[in-house]
Amino acid sequence: MQEVVGISEYRSNQLSDNSVPVAPIAALWDRGEVIGAAVLAVAGIAWFGWAQQDPPAPWVPYLVAGSVISALLLVALVMLLVRRLTTTGSPMADPRVRRRYWLTVAVEVVLIVVGNLLLATVGHQAYDAAWTLFVVGVHFIPLGRVFHARGLALTGVVAALVAVAAACLGLAGAVSPSAAAGAGAGVVFIGYAGWVLGRGRRPARTGDAR
Repeated sequence: MQEVVGISEYRSNQLSDNSVPVAPIAALWDRGEVIGAAVLAVAGIAWFGWAQQDPPAPWVPYLVAGSVISALLLVALVMLLVRRLTTTGSPMADPRVRRRYWLTVAVEVVLIVVGNLLLATVGHQAYDAAWTLFVVGVHFIPLGRVFHARGLALTGVVAALVAVAAACLGLAGAVSPSAAAGAGAGVVFIGYAGWVLGRGRRPARTGDAR
């Protein structure tokens, strides 16, 4: 009788073990985060380039290095997509998400264009970079909510603060606003791209990768 009970318990344990989900087979990155990080890596290249418009001479090697780092991060992020090491699906498949995304981008573009035109009218084109960065940073905040990406929203806050600091430095005559805004934006954006690359992994189960 004890043997029968023992066999029964053994079979019960086997069934219990079989009910456990399949063990992770790989590590995937969130597709949406990777795409966003790749976009910011491209932005990093552009902003480090803008910073070279009128930088202090000692900054130049660091700005070039920043562009190189941005490019390397971009390659790494694109490779994740090419090798299908990301999750499937996209929030942009939801019509409501797409609508909110494009509305946010449209408002961003209008504000950048109008703001830069006003700066040109009053003869302060030197602050174009600071204004552009401020708007770009602020627009990441609602996008972070749309995509449920707190890291993106935080990046937007930091970028906006960098823009304000760049404008203040320009007013004080310490450094050109374009150099300060460009260098600051580049650092913030490659910081986000590197953060996604380094921490954006999650356990994957059979069927996640496509």
